[in-house]
Amino acid sequence: MKVAHVIHGLEVGGLERLVVNLAARSREHGMEPSLVAFGHDGPVRAWAEAAGVPVHPLGDVRGLTVEGLRRLARAVSGAAVAHAHDLGPWLNAVAARGLAPRMRVLATFHQLSPPTGGRRRAARFGARLSSALVACGSEVRAELRGWVPPGTPVVTIANGISLMAPATLEQRARARRRMGLPDDAVAIGYLGRMHPEKGPDLLVQAMVRHLTDLPQAHLVLVGGGPLDEAIRAAAAPLGGRAHLLGQVVDGAAELLAGLDVYAQPSRREGRSLAMLEAMAASLPTVAHRLPAVAELHPDGSTAMLVPPGNVAALGAALRALVRDPARRASLGNAARARVAAFSMDRMVEAYVHLWRASVPVRG
Repeated sequence: MKVAHVIHGLEVGGLERLVVNLAARSREHGMEPSLVAFGHDGPVRAWAEAAGVPVHPLGDVRGLTVEGLRRLARAVSGAAVAHAHDLGPWLNAVAARGLAPRMRVLATFHQLSPPTGGRRRAARFGARLSSALVACGSEVRAELRGWVPPGTPVVTIANGISLMAPATLEQRARARRRMGLPDDAVAIGYLGRMHPEKGPDLLVQAMVRHLTDLPQAHLVLVGGGPLDEAIRAAAAPLGGRAHLLGQVVDGAAELLAGLDVYAQPSRREGRSLAMLEAMAASLPTVAHRLPAVAELHPDGSTAMLVPPGNVAALGAALRALVRDPARRASLGNAARARVAAFSMDRMVEAYVHLWRASVPVRG
């Protein structure tokens, strides 16, 4: 069965990594995946092609234009299923179905982004033309239920990761060398976009206001985005204890082995792949107590969750973990045990079952 995954673009991000992994692993179940992306070419193309997934960049076209839909229809030609990821690609895939009426359209929503205005009307119509909509977690599912027409099939499939063996001492040492950390550093890190919704600015504020008197506390930020310059300026008081690595295309997740605490004070969250990877790396997490985060860390045994937007509480939690290695180890070990419930195998099997169920058997 041919399945075309439709995404926003080919720049580095958690959603893009997840889709490439899903597409590649689905080949083990007899699927023939491809990746169709709006926007310009980017590093994700090399990742996908190295994994045996053909890529079709659509170039600099805007959605729901005649030319954009023609390019999309050509790219998904022959696919039994067009599986879009998030709102914009999904609306385009629904529109392109008019040029390929036998193709089934599905979509996964990876974040909280309810459509408004004209897009909401288009989305409600698109839901009627889709075989199913997928939510990555309970909060996203509840949001979908708030706007889709009654009777729309909504399925929850949790994001999954491959659970690798625990990092060796050599892997930890290599990661810390890459990040420029001294031997005695307690490294607090974040991997992701430098975007307001992810809250890296709040993490920097917490470090500057509440941890400057702890010389062992170092901050590591991996990623790029619109907050780059503001983050660099705000982190200046930390001096050499701020390690701002920018966008790391290859091996970003490997850096988790060199951290001691993972922090992700998102203002809004659907289901963070980086947070799952941090759990798999046996890292304690400090994050805002958002519903989607509490789904991963439900009882406080794997993380320290603080009220959203409370920089003082965020700083206090980070400070407590920096000074308590036993607590770090306890939370980290519990996180690794819990993340086994969010496996890549389980996720891929659920999607393959959904794709097969959406395509009618022809006699």
